[in-house]
Amino acid sequence: MGYDINCLAGDSEVVLSFGRRRQIEDLAPDFATENARVIGDRPIDSSIQLFTTDEKPVVEVATETGDRIEASPDHPFRTPDGMVTVEELQEGDTVSVHPFEGLPDETPPAKTVLTAEDFADEDPQLVRALEKRDLLPLKTDDDAFNHLLKLLGFHTGDGSFSGSQTWFYGDPADLESIQDDIEALGFTPSKIYERERTHTIDGESFERTEYSVRATASSVAALLKRLGAPEGRKVESTFGVPAFLDQLAGWQQALYLSAFFGAEMSRPDTASATNFYAPTVSHNRLERVESAGKDFLTALKSLLGDLGIETNEIETVERTERAGGTSVRFRFGVSSTPDNLIRFFTRVGYRYNEAKQKRALQAAQYLKAKERHIQLRASIANEAATLADGGEPIGSIEDRFDAVNRRFLERSIYDQREGRPRPAADFPDFETFADRHPVAEDMTIPVEIASITSAGTKPVYDIGVEHDAHNFVANGFVVSNCGVRMIRTNLTREDLAGKEEQLVDALFEAVPSGLGAGGVIQGTTSTIESILDRGMQWALEEGYAVESDLEHCEDNGFREEADPSMVSEEAKNRGRKQIGSLGSGNHFLEVQEVTDVYEEEVADAFGLEPNQLVVLIHCGSRGLGHQVCTDYLRKIEKRHGDLLESLPDRELAAAPAGSELAAEYYGAMNAAINFAWVNRQLITYQTRQTFAEVFDRDWQDMEMDLLYDVAHNIAKKETHEIDGEEKELYVHRKGATRAFPAGHPDVPEQYRDVGQPVIIPGSMGAGSYVLRGGEHSMERSFGSTAHGAGRLMSRTQAKQEFWGEDVQEELESRDHIYVRAQSGATIAEEAPGVYKDIDEVIRVSKELGIGDPVARTFPVLNIKG
Repeated sequence: MGYDINCLAGDSEVVLSFGRRRQIEDLAPDFATENARVIGDRPIDSSIQLFTTDEKPVVEVATETGDRIEASPDHPFRTPDGMVTVEELQEGDTVSVHPFEGLPDETPPAKTVLTAEDFADEDPQLVRALEKRDLLPLKTDDDAFNHLLKLLGFHTGDGSFSGSQTWFYGDPADLESIQDDIEALGFTPSKIYERERTHTIDGESFERTEYSVRATASSVAALLKRLGAPEGRKVESTFGVPAFLDQLAGWQQALYLSAFFGAEMSRPDTASATNFYAPTVSHNRLERVESAGKDFLTALKSLLGDLGIETNEIETVERTERAGGTSVRFRFGVSSTPDNLIRFFTRVGYRYNEAKQKRALQAAQYLKAKERHIQLRASIANEAATLADGGEPIGSIEDRFDAVNRRFLERSIYDQREGRPRPAADFPDFETFADRHPVAEDMTIPVEIASITSAGTKPVYDIGVEHDAHNFVANGFVVSNCGVRMIRTNLTREDLAGKEEQLVDALFEAVPSGLGAGGVIQGTTSTIESILDRGMQWALEEGYAVESDLEHCEDNGFREEADPSMVSEEAKNRGRKQIGSLGSGNHFLEVQEVTDVYEEEVADAFGLEPNQLVVLIHCGSRGLGHQVCTDYLRKIEKRHGDLLESLPDRELAAAPAGSELAAEYYGAMNAAINFAWVNRQLITYQTRQTFAEVFDRDWQDMEMDLLYDVAHNIAKKETHEIDGEEKELYVHRKGATRAFPAGHPDVPEQYRDVGQPVIIPGSMGAGSYVLRGGEHSMERSFGSTAHGAGRLMSRTQAKQEFWGEDVQEELESRDHIYVRAQSGATIAEEAPGVYKDIDEVIRVSKELGIGDPVARTFPVLNIKG
């Protein structure tokens, strides 16, 4: 088996079994053991494994029908030519989408629905059969209960009981799905039966073929009856919607509803070329049980309302005299406004009815395409009216817009009472659209890409989907040399008093930040080559660094194994524009105050004391590093596919040590690491210049010396003891940072007696720590410890729970922390409540003896992208 790796932004949503949906970033790592990846209710893969990566540049892909998704450039999309990565796609290309989105994956209540006592009047053997299959006691959070909800809904519409046998009627393909659900309960369904039936409607007789399947076990009938399936003639029954439905999760309610609608609701149909009728449910009861029938439909309407689906009023359509009495037919419909129909078709729809479901998904895509078309025309109309108000002549306005004709512009400018625009005359009708967009067996639809645009840098997640024939894209390398450095000063918190806003604004202006931000310098080809080759030595030669800066960087800020020739031109071009920039996400520049000192002797060696101001800079190699990663992942897939197949975990994907590709990659990775050091150094240079301007003193006078620069998320060759022998290893610190103990030769001479400085950021509301490498770090963690507090909450959840401006105001008013960012959303994503307790992280490091706390710092000013 292999795994397809789908590298998507964390707020992308995955459709799970039973019509549930969940954001990728909220999936648990052990997700594979519990859920099947499905489209609707059709499994397409047997398991999922979820892998998380660092933040990466992503692009937004938008289709002609308004579907949008954010993914890394190496994410594969299904096309008529097979799986193709985003970077190989362009506008106008065709990809497959699945319009069904389901409902949020709420946890169902754990309530007991049936127990053995409910079957006291049945044969004890029947109860034993149910207990053997774990169907008694039956609870609302049982997997079997969800299969029963579907069977119950469909049987209420198109099923019957014959003695102890349970019958379902439908088309053969739909009955196969019913067979699957009967088997999921542990019972054996019958084959699909076929017979010719004569029907008479309004005096007209006609023949039709009837298909059916039955569950022969009496225990299935007993279960469905106890759950509320109607017995006998439904038209004279008093059955209603099962009372327990009100207590279920929304997606469980939709299981019952969609199965009933698959049997009883009209298919999506057009009232005109581009507009739809309201899908309707008709329901018959005899006059003597008329109120029960109306109550049943009222309950269905209420459940739909709870799911956000609007409905029309219940109508009494007709009363018909029959042999058994007067029959009353009721009807209600789903409101036919476009947004409401899209919600219904994509969240509820029709289960056990493939024909209706396919048409519903086509209708949803058509309505989305139509809405996108109308919104574009409305936007053009507004812009045209604005331009005309500004004095621009109609001919000039016409030249601006290719998507509309002159008559439309004239109406938009001179008759603004028209309101919402109609579709253009050449906009296709639904049937034409449906012919051009056929629905595949897995319920996917081909659509054209309307745009592919950069969406900046965001957290992305790799979902590995297991199946036999796969197109694997590995995502295990990290080459960005994300790292953190601390700059000392001889300033105190009192020195900053009254200058907080001046300094934070000046730093925000001086240091580029945010998605795709430009750099302090715009490098030439020669510049980028030199940076990749020599790292901090280049910065020293160009006047952006001093000798002590190099001495206080891990590896002196230079990897001699760097090989710029192994870095692609695309990567170099991305790097040229971003030399000296923070980027976005959790990268930041922070002015902090030293609030606590725990080991005075070590703090003295580090040059730290209480009340002192320090500057923390956290960032990496930006787009250049990401591109290096992407380039080599492709090469690994091509050259070493056999090795990938043998790995126990796809996240371990790498070129074999000693291979030609490994050597090439290691050279490129080290070059990217050199770039990252220079990137942080140019931010340091800008910071020093800004402090000099604000405090009107040379930065040297303020003793703005580099305490240390330590890398996160890099791989390097190191010698460690394994089973009593010294061995050279590739050590990949992913989510970790180096923490060498006292006496280690790779610790700068100034700190060798006390141990390597280790800088661990917390959050902008909880502060950070400076540690020293612990005495047990080499034996217990290859000389490593944690590299930060780590997130408790996804970015999407953070934006739901926090409002950026509120966080900013609270930090300033309560804690006197001044924050600047490119957007309020970034502040919300990085709110203090989003992160783990940094104190607990440090406690664990200390108890393990891999990193000892030396000092604590607390933020005063914070710059985020």
